[in-house]
Amino acid sequence: VDSTIAFPLFCEYAVGAHGWVMGLCFFALAVGCASLFVVVRPAATSVAGRIGLAFLMAAVVGLALASVFPMDPITVKPENATTSGKMHGVAGMIGIPSLVIAAVILSYVLRRHPTWAPVRLPLLTMAHLSWISVTLMFAFLGVLMKEGTGGLGGLIGYANRLLMLAYCGWVMVAAWPVLRGGRG
Repeated sequence: VDSTIAFPLFCEYAVGAHGWVMGLCFFALAVGCASLFVVVRPAATSVAGRIGLAFLMAAVVGLALASVFPMDPITVKPENATTSGKMHGVAGMIGIPSLVIAAVILSYVLRRHPTWAPVRLPLLTMAHLSWISVTLMFAFLGVLMKEGTGGLGGLIGYANRLLMLAYCGWVMVAAWPVLRGGRG
């Protein structure tokens, strides 16, 4: 089954002729997170801050791996997965939870720092949107794996898009005060 027909809202941006765009997106997000690590590090000196930074660096590794190893179509059975698809799965297991955990921890750490005071609410909002998106993504995926697509393939795609928006939004909001001239 052609995954772009069975799952038109999920796979068209991740596999096929234009799959490189998603790889570029993962790479750009990895660079953004690595840059954010550098600017947030001086402000995240507490134990919680260091834990958040460790998760942020793990997210960089996961995102970089995801940029190099494209996913297989969602219709591929695990026993037929390519090496690239398997590595993309490993990248997801590293990057998805790591960035969610980093976003939540670092948002709570940075909210007390004067540099990030002006963006406290959007920072926390984007951090919480990331874990809500992951929850939705896995909930929709669980329904599909259990009951078949039933026309719900697109719901995973929307949850994935929401997750990517939350991730990118969190990185942008976290970087904004430093870009505006604040000191980390």
